[in-house]
Amino acid sequence: MPSAMENGPKTRTIVFCHIDSLCCLPALNAVFAELGDDIGLVLSSRRFGSSHGTFWEQATAGFRRFGIPLNLWLGFDLVSVPIVAFFARWLSRVTGRTPSLATLPELARRHGARFVETSDVNSAETLAAVQACAPDFIVVMNFDQILQPPLIGLPKVAAVNVHPSLLPKLRGPCPVLWARARQERISGATVHAIEDRTIDAGRIIAQVEVPIDGATSVGELTTQFFSAGARALPTALARLAADRTAGQPQQLSDGQYLGYPTALQMKDFRRAGLRLCRLRHAARLVSAALGVTRWKL
Repeated sequence: MPSAMENGPKTRTIVFCHIDSLCCLPALNAVFAELGDDIGLVLSSRRFGSSHGTFWEQATAGFRRFGIPLNLWLGFDLVSVPIVAFFARWLSRVTGRTPSLATLPELARRHGARFVETSDVNSAETLAAVQACAPDFIVVMNFDQILQPPLIGLPKVAAVNVHPSLLPKLRGPCPVLWARARQERISGATVHAIEDRTIDAGRIIAQVEVPIDGATSVGELTTQFFSAGARALPTALARLAADRTAGQPQQLSDGQYLGYPTALQMKDFRRAGLRLCRLRHAARLVSAALGVTRWKL
């Protein structure tokens, strides 16, 4: 695939913020399939070290806060991606096949985007990198850092977030888990503007409803919801490019912000039938990321 640099100047420029996650790989690849040649800078969250704490510090805190099963699942979802990417590079050299689900650094390379890892997206160094890119948009999807006003104000058009729930319902870091735990029948994804530091609170640009099968795991729903949001993203950006004031303000009182569940809550959820993941779903994602099978976007 030719890079954006080989294709000539970008018609619009996007700064894309993300943290690699196994369940989000299909959505990530869908975003780059549609918008990759417009992405000039990729900001990847450095999850371990610095203010976030080391791997072991975070693991220990996670076990105490929300128990072993959820902590192991979250760890697997994040840590599996660089491991799979390492083996995928070697397999690709042997087989000559390009994996259908590429990771964030590989997608940035393919599209000629600058790739920057940051433990503080609001640092002076990161702000300088974004300013140098002169973006029309900042797009956030599955990112674990909160943008502050200096960064939010840098894009010419808007900063937007792809959130896996039907806002204002289920604001917060794990809305897919809460939708499944509360036995919601319908949820989905929202593309909303980031207007200030308030989490998941900006005006709604686009929403996509996704029905929830009662037997579906949190991992499967995460893939479905983010993929729905990724499909809605190009139209949402086009809408904002035509009218920077587009969108419907949220009524936050109609929803609720929910953080991570406690270990006790997780025990109750699992007794009620909640499944964090299914082996077959994880195996399909890993197989596609290795280049052994194809994933249809």
